[in-house]
Amino acid sequence: MSDFDVRWALISDRDSITKLIRTPGVKWFGNIRQKFYGTDSLFNCYQTHRMVAHSVETSKLVAYAEFRTYPSITALPNDCWLEWLSVRYCLPMPISWLNTLFFNFCIYKSECPEVLAQVLQEVFYLENRATYFITVKMPNVKQQAHLKEYYGDLEKLCKIYYPREYSINNNFNTQSLYIVERFDMLPKITYRKALAEDNDDIIAIQEVEMPELREELGDFYIAEELMHQEREPQEEGDLLVVAEMNNKCQETELAIFIWMTTNFDIRYYVCNYEMGSFGNLVKFDPRMSFHYETLTVSSVHRRAAASMFTTDALEDLDAMTIVGGLQRNDSGMSVASVGKMKVSSINGTIDDAHVSKANKFYMREVLYSKFKNILEKLRSLDYYLRQETNTINFVYNAMSKPPGPKAIREASNVFLVKCVMARQDFPLPRLFNAVVAMFSAYPDKDYGMMVIPKRAKAITSHMEVLQYFIPVASRPSDESNQEEVYITHRSTIFGEISLYKLEKDDVSVVHSLSLGNTTEVGSPAGSNSSSVSYCSKINLREEAENELVVLDAIMKDVLENEYSDFHMFTIRCGNSTKPAKENTSVGFVVVRQFHDHSKLFDHYNLSRREAHLDRLRAEIISLRLHPLFIVSSSLILRELAKKTHFYDFYFITPFSGRTFSNDLKKMMMVLEPRAFKKAPIFFEPPYKRKKATSSVNLPTYNFSKDHLIIYRHRLFPVKWFTNNSRLVVIGFSSLTKAFLRKLIFQWNRKDQNNRGNYTCLSWVQVTVISSPGIVEAEYDSLFQCPYCSNIRKCYLSFNNRSCYIRDCCVRMDLRFWVHFVPGTVEFIERDKKFVKLQACEILYDTLICLCSQDYVIRSSNEDAIKKIPCNFVELNCRLNKFMLYYKVRALLEEVPRTYLIVIYGNNLCTYECISFLIEHGVDHSRLVLVQPHRYTGFGEEDKLKNPYWDSNIQQILDDLLSDNGMSIYNDFNFHHWVVHETTDFIMDVVFQHFPSRRMMTFECDLFISFDEGKISYQDKQCSIYGVQTRNGW
Repeated sequence: MSDFDVRWALISDRDSITKLIRTPGVKWFGNIRQKFYGTDSLFNCYQTHRMVAHSVETSKLVAYAEFRTYPSITALPNDCWLEWLSVRYCLPMPISWLNTLFFNFCIYKSECPEVLAQVLQEVFYLENRATYFITVKMPNVKQQAHLKEYYGDLEKLCKIYYPREYSINNNFNTQSLYIVERFDMLPKITYRKALAEDNDDIIAIQEVEMPELREELGDFYIAEELMHQEREPQEEGDLLVVAEMNNKCQETELAIFIWMTTNFDIRYYVCNYEMGSFGNLVKFDPRMSFHYETLTVSSVHRRAAASMFTTDALEDLDAMTIVGGLQRNDSGMSVASVGKMKVSSINGTIDDAHVSKANKFYMREVLYSKFKNILEKLRSLDYYLRQETNTINFVYNAMSKPPGPKAIREASNVFLVKCVMARQDFPLPRLFNAVVAMFSAYPDKDYGMMVIPKRAKAITSHMEVLQYFIPVASRPSDESNQEEVYITHRSTIFGEISLYKLEKDDVSVVHSLSLGNTTEVGSPAGSNSSSVSYCSKINLREEAENELVVLDAIMKDVLENEYSDFHMFTIRCGNSTKPAKENTSVGFVVVRQFHDHSKLFDHYNLSRREAHLDRLRAEIISLRLHPLFIVSSSLILRELAKKTHFYDFYFITPFSGRTFSNDLKKMMMVLEPRAFKKAPIFFEPPYKRKKATSSVNLPTYNFSKDHLIIYRHRLFPVKWFTNNSRLVVIGFSSLTKAFLRKLIFQWNRKDQNNRGNYTCLSWVQVTVISSPGIVEAEYDSLFQCPYCSNIRKCYLSFNNRSCYIRDCCVRMDLRFWVHFVPGTVEFIERDKKFVKLQACEILYDTLICLCSQDYVIRSSNEDAIKKIPCNFVELNCRLNKFMLYYKVRALLEEVPRTYLIVIYGNNLCTYECISFLIEHGVDHSRLVLVQPHRYTGFGEEDKLKNPYWDSNIQQILDDLLSDNGMSIYNDFNFHHWVVHETTDFIMDVVFQHFPSRRMMTFECDLFISFDEGKISYQDKQCSIYGVQTRNGW
């Protein structure tokens, strides 16, 4: 067992570190002068790793160390140290930008010199690609005793190198390098094929986290598998590998077990997963003979946001409504007989001539068709997701074999990792070495793949290894509970990621990377007729092309303007010591200095104690990166900081407007908006700062007013926050939003310990099931109301919720973390723990139902209102508002003079809706307001304040509406509605007066209800009284 506990230094450790620095008798090396400036300045300077070591026995701090990607030499630019080393020293090892860190400072108690070795080991575990740690010792100078450095303990662990000008006779007082090599500090790992006699050791490793395997397969299933392979070598394909290490007694122990195979059905994964980006997992060289197969696969395409709720999109729905021969009322009486109508010559109006209800419906048949079509389309899954059947060309080299499974296996370019496990005391970060060994075992394969069953529990070793893999999207399939597939590439593991300044030859590279991930739009979703326009004729490349225009202006400015505001680099994979042309381009990044940090405090949770970062903050304008290299996000941002001298990166995405790409935003911390706006927010116009670059047209933000999603990365170590069990939530209500926000930002505490020490990332295992269109409408930002000049104040966009709820849809995007599944729940299997939808089964460990609705129509006859008619509206979500808007629009187009709208309710939301209708073209005289009887509370109930109802305000509003010709009826409760005998169209709505119980019937074309779906005070008291009576209280 280790004598010291080594971990990252936290802000809470500052006092103990300061105390250690001032303790007599400690030893150190590096620049200690700046450590005496005070506790507050101790963590101000950027360090890649700050490590502290505590004694396990006494729990006291015994050491503090700092590591960085460049040396602590003030006169040396951060990105020039490699040239400095090559000129001044003759080093035998292959030093590069990425395999080297500088051990710049360490202080430790003199009685604990062995702590140095454990600190170095821990940092080697954290830095899997680091091979060398370098400490630069400066020439000896006369100084006070308390500033004297000590390198004696470090010399025992490293090799010392002197500069070229060193001479033991004439020039011995020079700089020197103390270099620690990885393989001298870490225990040696030896990999070999597993043997049958390893069975007991392998079973012991697996039994810690997977004891069910032993119960299911027996005590000797590993030995049986190995002996089976020896007996039947023709069935080769599986490879079982073990790793051995020496313990403190120099005895060999089994540390890692890996089970890999190439014996699996590649066709299955090509047909059921999106493997096109990975070469369909096979090798293909057109210069060699090959086999050609055509596979039929399914794919799902999400409807573009601009094709959902915009005016053009709904005009297409309107056009689809009349396809098939239905004519408009103003073009002729195709259904209703002219003899059953009386045409008045007064003002050209049309009056009913005491016709039957059937004829009244026929007069509104087109209106019903539009209502029905809008309701069915906007609530149907097919409107938002389009499933297609496509054919793909599956081409692979013949390898002198006939087409079939054997030929595919010969041409395979992937191996499958079935299991990787480490013993309990093995340092998990070192499992990266196991991934290296996997690819070494298959030198002819470029891809490695892992398959995790959905019902499998999380295994620590698997979770550690999966950080080097990326998930693969699954295709629609008849297979239930498909496994989760992850894949990685050889270059991800062995390649070095480096950044190079933009050159003229890189312009075409940026173009291809910027447009490489976009695809042309296919046929419109839900449309089988070419006569209907594709919404607003959206091309999915448009956003990327608009971004490319800005990128062209930035590239021109960077290449021609010496004092450009922008820094632009290409991201390449290969050998970081070689020129850019010899490495493969995998991305690019554009940054500029961020000047508006002080404007974020009003809306976002930020610390005001970071003045030392002024002028060191940068805004990421655009960042594109191949998905396989997202795992190298920390390396990329560290290199970016080294080259630009920025150490605090921000990326800003507006809720609406022009957006830019950032493929690393999932690895950046999202700033949580303030839960409460305690102080007034002043809407100041944005300050126009003088720029050295004026030719680039970038959007400007009003940070006090605009809805912005802001990502941040302070180059801190990444810490993941997650929930341990699979959580399924049914419903996307306000309660759901508040719960998800609490879960996602569980790291954001008032003491700021987490966000002040780590890059906090959330990885929640949450699935939310909601009706189709609900989530899409909440996050829609492209709808433009033609009646309202200020879109944010429009009724269709305004949200009557607290800012804690509102910000879930405008200052953060919950889809960033949570998996949303549209559909309708058919049943819940509680024994097997899954929720059955029409298309899939969703497994859960914990199920939460948050399906509450603000408005639910209530009636004495519940069976009569089970089926919702197409002209009935309850505004429980933004999707309902969109449907109301387009129904009102259809109503004004089809029957502009004879329509009637009945509104039921008496809370403030009712009057907001009335205001919306009047402002959007509805006449006062065509509105009828029916107000239910509201019970007045007594005692405790009377003291409660209801923010949605005020009798004094209600009287004023009623007088205003009555004066403008609107009909208002008080104390009438909803009783039932009468629908047409052959359709679900409300013809009449019946209300009952309180207390006389007399009935009143209203004809209507649209019925809007604000009946509050909450238990009344009287029912609540009756329920409490009933419970007390049953329990004998």
